[in-house]
Amino acid sequence: MEEHDYQLHVLKKEEARKEKQTDKANNSLVFTVDLQAVLMAPKSNVSTLYYKTKLQVHNLCFYNNISKDGYCFVWNETEGGLNADEFASIWTYFIEKKILPKVENKTDIRIIIYSDGCGYQNRNVTMSNALLNMAVKNKITIEQKYLEVGHTQMEVDATHSLIERRMRNRIINVPADYVQIIESARNNPFDVKYLEHTFFKDFRNISSYKSIRPGRSSGDPKVTDIHALMYSSSGEISYKLRFEEPWMLLPQRKSPFSAKSFEEMQNLHQTRLKIKARKYDDLQQIKEVLPADFREFYNNLPHD
Repeated sequence: MEEHDYQLHVLKKEEARKEKQTDKANNSLVFTVDLQAVLMAPKSNVSTLYYKTKLQVHNLCFYNNISKDGYCFVWNETEGGLNADEFASIWTYFIEKKILPKVENKTDIRIIIYSDGCGYQNRNVTMSNALLNMAVKNKITIEQKYLEVGHTQMEVDATHSLIERRMRNRIINVPADYVQIIESARNNPFDVKYLEHTFFKDFRNISSYKSIRPGRSSGDPKVTDIHALMYSSSGEISYKLRFEEPWMLLPQRKSPFSAKSFEEMQNLHQTRLKIKARKYDDLQQIKEVLPADFREFYNNLPHD
């Protein structure tokens, strides 16, 4: 990295730190969110299982930087994937069901959520349309803010550390076993929701913007240059390329849409998702070392 680029990188890192401090001082609804490193099921100390492919389990965590409340959404790979619709579903549910009921008597609600800039999770047009829908439907303002690449340490990371510490030497027979472990990872239990395929929503019909790129011509800023997005109750998206800059309206044509609540959206998956035949075969071998009560779960896994 050249000296100029390095100095700019350090400056953006400092701007992000100051921005987060300012938000915490001025707003009680400031969250960080991150996906924990992939978990596996089953998990045990039996050495013969080491080289077998196992079921992937995902845990998306939100952390309230002010109240210290933690929220975790857990699902396995037969219930949902790691695509924009899955993440937009969780964010939408979290805002509508976990945040708004606690502030229903307040006005001028502004929700700020910090994350890394991962494209398929947090910085994409599906997520933006989903959050715009929430802002319009509930007459609130939502801000997404992205931390500088390489400096994405967030308060939510402590949640992952507590969970990982709690998991040490613990046996996992089926994915749902993670729920109790996560809940009990600290004295003030995390709010944990275990997700099934019927939870996830399809956002194709909620599409006001076709793109969130802050420019249209060659040489204009790209989506990856965005450091903040703001979704207004009037149905507009604004952006910042630097935290210290003023908000600018996104220069993209928008289409009218009818805002929907979480329950009104169509399901993304009609059935559970299939795993590969090899993984299914490995799991059939693994299940034989599990207590008999857990084997039926692995018998019923959808597969190729």
